[in-house]
Formats: sequence, structure tokens, C-alpha cells
Amino acid sequence: MIQQFVDQNSNSQNLEALVLRAKNGDEIAFGQIYDLYFQKVYRFIYFRVNHKEAAEDLVSEVFIKVWDKLDKIQEAQAFNGWIYQIARNLVIDYYRSRKENVDISLLENVLQYEDNMIDRTNLSFQQKAFLENLGQLTEEQQIVIKLKFLEELDNPDIAKILGKSEGAIRVIQHRAISELKKILKYEPR
Repeated sequence: MIQQFVDQNSNSQNLEALVLRAKNGDEIAFGQIYDLYFQKVYRFIYFRVNHKEAAEDLVSEVFIKVWDKLDKIQEAQAFNGWIYQIARNLVIDYYRSRKENVDISLLENVLQYEDNMIDRTNLSFQQKAFLENLGQLTEEQQIVIKLKFLEELDNPDIAKILGKSEGAIRVIQHRAISELKKILKYEPR
């Protein structure tokens, strides 16, 4: 547990150093940021647009925007939430530009990868049950749980992406977990 905290803190400091170097025009540092975030951002976008080429194009746009606007980021530790916010906005723009009749508020819930994820990975019975029952939560709860546990984002980043306070995210998360426990009839040992 302590080692995990040390590793996470070290990774955070490394990211902050990379962001600061990239802000000063260091292309190698930006390349390292790209390497750290490409798969995460691609997965985040792909599961929302369900189209490989569109996801690749949008990921490219994300990193172009990040490079162009990197000097505007005030605090390097806010980078994680900031890059996901850019990705989210580009997904919304993608649907708007296609002029499809899609409810923008539902875009965050377009993730239809749980079934594929269950088939592709070797998950425990409890993890499979968790993913299969996620659809019984409210849309807001699903979004928070997916960002927290599938995208592995921290509460401050989720709050920034969804435009809510960290406290609100904690409440939504707590209620979602409580509801999932009821659904799964979880009984602590």
C-alpha cells in the first residue's frame, strides 16, 4: 500500500516535470507525454465513437490541441483532467459536426465496451458481475464509476471533466457503490 502511494506520487512528480519541460518547448518531453497518454486517450475516445479511424483522428486532434495550448495550463498537476476534458469536448464536437440526432448528455454513456471487455479479459466472477450490473445505475453514476475504475482517473480529474465539485463526485461514487452492493447482494465477510 505504501509502495503504491510512493509510486503514484513519483509518477505524478514525473508528469509534472514533463509538463513543465514541454511547456518550455521541449519536444522530447512532449513525446514522453504522448507515449504516456496515447493509449488512455485513444481508449477513452474509441469507446465513445466506436469507430477506429474516427478515434485515431480525434486522438491526433487532442495532442495537437494539447501542444498548441500547453502554455495555458496553470498547474502541471491539472494536466490529467485537462487532457481528458479536451478529448471529451472533441467527442462532443465530433457528434455535433456529423449532425446526428444524438442527445449530447448521453454521449458520456456511449461506452458499450463492457461486454467486449468481459470477453477479452480474464476477470474474476465479482468483476464480471460488477460490469454486467453497471447498466442498472443512473447515467451519472455509470459515468463516474467508469471514469474512476475503468479509466482509473482520480476524483479531482473526474470533477473537472464533469464540471462538478470533488464532494459531488465522492457522493455520486458512494451512492453508486452502495447501489451496486445492493444489486449484487454483497455481504462483507
